[in-house]
Amino acid sequence: MSNQSNIAISTLLSFILLSVGANFWSAIGLGLTLFYTLKIINEMGNKLPIIDLMTAIASLQWILGPFIDYHTDVHHYKYHMYVNEIEYMSFLVPAIISFRIGISFFKDHSNLEDIGGKVKHLLFQYPRLPYFLIAGGFIIPYVSSFFPASLRFAFFLLSNVKYIGITYLLFSDHPNRWPIFWGTITFTAIASIALGMFHDLLLWGMLLFTFVAKEKRYSFTKKISIAIVAAFLAITIQSVKASYRQKIWYEGYSGNKVTLFLSLAVQEWNTGSIFTPSSDEDINNRLNQGWIISAIMKNVTENQSFANGETIWEGISSSLLPRFLAPEKAKAGGRENFKKFTGLHIDDNTSMGISIVGEGYANYGYFGGIFFMFFWGLFIGWFWHKIQNWSSFYPTLLIWSPILFLQVIKAETEFVVVLNHLVKATLLILGLLWLIKRRLGIRI
Repeated sequence: MSNQSNIAISTLLSFILLSVGANFWSAIGLGLTLFYTLKIINEMGNKLPIIDLMTAIASLQWILGPFIDYHTDVHHYKYHMYVNEIEYMSFLVPAIISFRIGISFFKDHSNLEDIGGKVKHLLFQYPRLPYFLIAGGFIIPYVSSFFPASLRFAFFLLSNVKYIGITYLLFSDHPNRWPIFWGTITFTAIASIALGMFHDLLLWGMLLFTFVAKEKRYSFTKKISIAIVAAFLAITIQSVKASYRQKIWYEGYSGNKVTLFLSLAVQEWNTGSIFTPSSDEDINNRLNQGWIISAIMKNVTENQSFANGETIWEGISSSLLPRFLAPEKAKAGGRENFKKFTGLHIDDNTSMGISIVGEGYANYGYFGGIFFMFFWGLFIGWFWHKIQNWSSFYPTLLIWSPILFLQVIKAETEFVVVLNHLVKATLLILGLLWLIKRRLGIRI
C-alpha cells in the first residue's frame, strides 16, 4: 500500500468521524493513529521503522486508548480520564503533530536492502560472528550475578546481543537460520512467562518483525494478517497477566508456569472473558496511558504549580553525569513524579511513568508542552540521523539500534528514563563496537 493510500484512508476516517459528530481533535487524532499504524505495517520489511513505531505506539496509547475510555461505559476506579475529551485531545493531538514536525527536519535513510548488503559482507569475512553474539546474549545474564549491582543495566543491555546475532543470521544463507531464530524467540517467550514480565517479548517481537518480513518478502496483506494475530496475542497476555502474576508472585505456585499460563489463556477464550472484561480487568486499562496525562492536566492546573523545566534539566544532568559526580541525581522509577504531578497515590513497590508528553505538560503547560514535544521530536530526528551517519564507521550499526531505543519507543516512560537509556546505551554499544574493532580488527 502506498503512502498516498494511507493518507486517503486516514483522511476518510477523520471525515466520517466528524460527520457523525466526533470532536474535531479526536477525529484528527484517530486519523493520525490509523495513518501511522498502516505506515508502520507498510514499512515493515523495507526499512527499520523505529521512529514511526514510536509514533504509532504513542498514538495508540495516548489517543485511541483515551478515546475508547471516553466512549465506553466500562470505567476503572482509578485508571480513567480526569479531564473532558475536548480539553484532553486539544492538547495531545497537537503535541503529537508537533513531535512529528520536529522529526521531519531529518530524513530517514534506513533501507533494509542496503543494511542487508553490509551484513552479508560482514558475515562473508566473519561467518561465526552471529553464533558468538547469540551465545553471549544467553550467557551474560548468568554471569552478571557475579558483578556489582551498579553494572546491572550494562549487563541487561549486553544480554540483548542475542537478538543482534539472530538478525545477522537472518541475512545469511545458513540452512539452520530459521530454527535458530525461532528457537531464540521461543526461549524469550518461555523466559517471559517464567518471570511474568512480557515487555521484552513484545518489544523485540515488533522490532525483529521488520527483518522477518524482508526475508520472507511478505505482502501488505500478509503483514496486516500477522499484525492482527499479534494484536490478539497482546490482548491475551494482557487479559491473563494479572491473575497469572497473582499465582506465581504471591500465591507460591510451584508447578509448570508455561502450562499454567496457557491454561489461563484457554480459560479466558473459552469463557469469553477476554471480550467481556470487568471494569477492574478492562483491556483498555493497559492500552490507555492517557489517564495519567489527564490526571496531570487536572492536578497541575488545580493543585500543583508547573515545574518550569525542573524535571527536564534533572533528566539531562542525570543522563550526562555519573552518580559519583551527582549523588543527588534523579533515579529511574517514576514514583515521585507520578505522585507529585497526578496527585494520585501508588504503592511503594509500584512504579508508573508520567510519559514524555505528560512531563512536558507538567513542566510547561498547554502551549509549552506542545513546543516541548517539537524539540523532543527534533532531538530524536537528529539522533536517528547521527546513527545513520555513524554507520560509515560501523557499517551494521543500524542493526544494533533497537537496543538504543528499547525504552525510547515506549509511550509510558518519562524523560529521565528515556534519555538516560538512550545516552548510556549509545555509549555502551559504541564502546563495545570500538573495542571489537580495536582488539579483534572486526569493523561491525
